[in-house]
Formats: sequence, structure tokens, C-alpha cells
Amino acid sequence: MPYEYECHQCEVRSPRRHDQRAQADADQDEHRAAAHGGLAPAAGDGVRRVHAESRGDGRLPAGWPWALAFFLALLLANCWGR
Repeated sequence: MPYEYECHQCEVRSPRRHDQRAQADADQDEHRAAAHGGLAPAAGDGVRRVHAESRGDGRLPAGWPWALAFFLALLLANCWGR
């Protein structure tokens, strides 16, 4: 899963998502050095795991409308048969 850095004080995120946590940690160190004098911001910051963009960024899988239509068709077929 990809990683990204986020600074809550500046409301800044990594310019891109990284496959390895060490790369996102490097983004954190660079931002702290440039914007906060090398210190952690007062409002907090951190590296977090995020879903791949192709999955809708963690909300619903990309094919959810098809899955919903399939389950509704199954439900209707079950009700119709009774």
C-alpha cells in the first residue's frame, strides 16, 4: 500500500504517494527542515498508509456500481421466485 506524508499545520501532503515508508519519511524530514526549522509542527504531522488511487482512494472499490446492480438483481430474482 502506498504511503504519504501530511502536515496538519500547513495542510500540505506529499506531492506523490510512495511505495515505501522510508520515502514518505524523507518527505516529512524535507518539509520539517524547510517549513518548521527541522522541528515537528505544533499541530502535528505524520506518515500514513493510503489506498491506491485506482481503488477510489479508500472510499469504495472502482466497480461498486456493478456489484450493487448484481446484488439487486439477485435480490429481485429471489423475491420473484417466491
